[in-house]
Amino acid sequence: MEGIILYSVLYIINICNAFVHASVCDIKYEFKENEEVKIADCKNKGLNFIPQDLPGDIEVLDMSFNLLRMIGNNSFVNYKYLQELFLRQNQLNYLSKNSFQGLHELTILDMSVNILNLSNVYSPELFHPIKNLTKLNIRRNMPQPIAFVTDYNYPDHAFGILTELSFLGIDMMPLPHFGSGFGQMTTLKELHFDSCYLIRLSNETFQRFSSSVEQLTLRHCRLHFVCTEYNALLPFPNLRVIDFFGTFMHLKHALQLLHQYRYKNITTINFGHVSDVSIDRVDIPYVLTITMDIMKNLKTICVENLDLSENGIVDYEPGSLFSFVHPKCLRHISFKGNRFLLFSEKNLKEIQYFFRKTVRLKSLDYSYNAVNYEMKNSDTSNSDLNCLSHSCVILPKSLEKIDFSYTIANMFPKITLIVPKNNSLIYVDVSYSKINLAILILQIRLETFISNGGDYSFAWNQFKRSPYNTLKTIVWKNADLDNAFRLYGHQFFNSIRSIESMDISENDIWYFPEDLLNPMQNLTYLYLSKNSFQTIPVQLSDHAKVKMLDVRKNRLTSVSSAIRGWADQMQELHGMTLHLTDNAFECNCDNIDFIRWIQTTKVELDSRSYKCKLSNGSVIDTLIAYNSLYDLFSNCKNTMWLTFASTLLSTFITISLLLFAYNRRWKIIFSFYGVIRRIVERKVRKCYQYDVYISYEGDIVIWIKNVLIPKLETEWGLTMCIKDRDFLSGPSQADNEAESIKSSRSIIFLITPEFLSSRDCMFELDRAKYERITKNLERIIIITKDITITDIPVEFSYIWNYAFIVQWPKIPEDFDDTWRNLRMLLTDGIIA
Repeated sequence: MEGIILYSVLYIINICNAFVHASVCDIKYEFKENEEVKIADCKNKGLNFIPQDLPGDIEVLDMSFNLLRMIGNNSFVNYKYLQELFLRQNQLNYLSKNSFQGLHELTILDMSVNILNLSNVYSPELFHPIKNLTKLNIRRNMPQPIAFVTDYNYPDHAFGILTELSFLGIDMMPLPHFGSGFGQMTTLKELHFDSCYLIRLSNETFQRFSSSVEQLTLRHCRLHFVCTEYNALLPFPNLRVIDFFGTFMHLKHALQLLHQYRYKNITTINFGHVSDVSIDRVDIPYVLTITMDIMKNLKTICVENLDLSENGIVDYEPGSLFSFVHPKCLRHISFKGNRFLLFSEKNLKEIQYFFRKTVRLKSLDYSYNAVNYEMKNSDTSNSDLNCLSHSCVILPKSLEKIDFSYTIANMFPKITLIVPKNNSLIYVDVSYSKINLAILILQIRLETFISNGGDYSFAWNQFKRSPYNTLKTIVWKNADLDNAFRLYGHQFFNSIRSIESMDISENDIWYFPEDLLNPMQNLTYLYLSKNSFQTIPVQLSDHAKVKMLDVRKNRLTSVSSAIRGWADQMQELHGMTLHLTDNAFECNCDNIDFIRWIQTTKVELDSRSYKCKLSNGSVIDTLIAYNSLYDLFSNCKNTMWLTFASTLLSTFITISLLLFAYNRRWKIIFSFYGVIRRIVERKVRKCYQYDVYISYEGDIVIWIKNVLIPKLETEWGLTMCIKDRDFLSGPSQADNEAESIKSSRSIIFLITPEFLSSRDCMFELDRAKYERITKNLERIIIITKDITITDIPVEFSYIWNYAFIVQWPKIPEDFDDTWRNLRMLLTDGIIA
């Protein structure tokens, strides 16, 4: 019996182990070329072995990002239907000669980013079982060699069996020798080199390869200057893609390699950053002027994508850089990171002709160019939009993308770039650029506009001319938008109503004018980081499509209940992400609900633990505060009692009004109410000397005497502290102010034009903030008189989240409502 029990236990354990092993990888299905493919996804599982208990009919096995060190014999014999095997980014350093036994249907093998040494890992038998491979990627395996002068023989005896390869990715050694076996790859189309340590590209380097190669990538060979020989690319007469980006051979030498492709069609020539400041010799100086001789090969080629970025180009001769025989072939061209004037007076006619002929051009990248010298002055006018004058250039209608970001270019005379009507332009980036160049878009069809840094006016004026546009994304960082909001108020965004994504970070914005975001009802992603917001604008709660809100690195002390409720609603509707890191959150009695919400909301936050300041000034985080609510905020019971008392009073008032309506015994009712109110006040409120302290400056004292005092003291029965009337003689002005504010229940800042220059009032503001934090001051009220809200001193932005603003009306008909609102604030809505 015991044996049966033991056997049963062992059987159950074995079943559990099998279940655990089987669950290590995710088995899923995907459609590839309209066929369902069974995939074992074992990525990033910490495995140091090949699982043997996966379904036998899997067609794709992905073992990338694990801890494999070797592949033993027959490791994959259980998976004979496998077509794709990914072993990328493990620690492989050994392959057995029968590692791939049984994988007769395998077509794709990726062993990149490992430590497989070409000189000793690849045996003659290794690839026999998988000789039908069409794609082999073993790049980024070889370490940097110690000796750069030793010839390196590639193991062609191993690779020669792979006659079906169309793609080969492999590392490039300093002095490579590819044997005759590589010539047997007669179907090879793509040849890519990585971990490149090449020092010489000779006429013999590629001579063993088949002429079938159409795409050659030789990137980032930058440890040494790569010497090139004239006929190095002769074995590849059918190249359609030549990508040498970041391989230091100098642009002049790179362009010489193109001589055999004269008058041929090539899809891509990428010679970006083939020159470098480390290459600076008399015969090949880094500072380069493009000449007709340098361009003699390239100008004849019908090329679609051309990259000449980061090559130290400082100028070009007439008849050189833009003298293409077939300009209509160009689709994409990049001059990024050079130092030459793209548009200049001496070559303007050539440029005009070039853009007139590039009828298929889709993108132009002239970013990161810095040219800070003056051309010869000219009196030529640029006002003729038809370009009858020679001072403007009409860009092709086919152009979809322009990037002039991070460019400084002073040119004289000023040239106007005109984007004509019926254009295809959907993307413009002019971030941090300073160009003496006017851009006029005659018909706005943009979807993305990026204009970081400098002034907002260029973008704003473009869109104001065409308010019915299709703009979806705008990035306006560090663009002085705080001043724009002051100038134009809620009308600023009227011309970009179709916006879905807006980034207005780094603009020192501290408030949103009322209804500012109303035009943008499709707003989905909003980035407001690195501004000066004290509160998240409540007007966002009117937007039902927002999925992402970024308010990092502002001055938020909390997130209001209205915004929290709105964010929760957005999460339920379509998901919501909210970024709040690096704000000035406070962990105090007023923020208990916010602290709880951080831990309980389903909204995707960038953290569940934000730094916050306690009332004593020490800093903790919101997670600690949440876990210690009782210990940290036990003194908040008075606040809780105040809430309860307010509810009790509200309920009593409702009942009293009903009794008054039916019984009209108002004297008894309000006598009883007076008793309750006095009980509550003794419980929840300290004994104040004044109800209201008034902060003011200048001649407004006459208005206080004739208007404010009769209303507050005579009619409402409140006690006021007015420094011109109530300050004691003897103590200093500052001491009087500090003690009076401390002894007051509320403070009113009466902001007038004279107030703006008063240092004394700033002291009163600091004291008010202190007394508010220490709970002595119940409320802060700001009354603006004869100025607009936007003119309130910026120092008041620090109290927006708990201050009340009253804008004094100019029309007498509005006085009654204003008095009523002020009375509600000062008396909690009731007068005994």
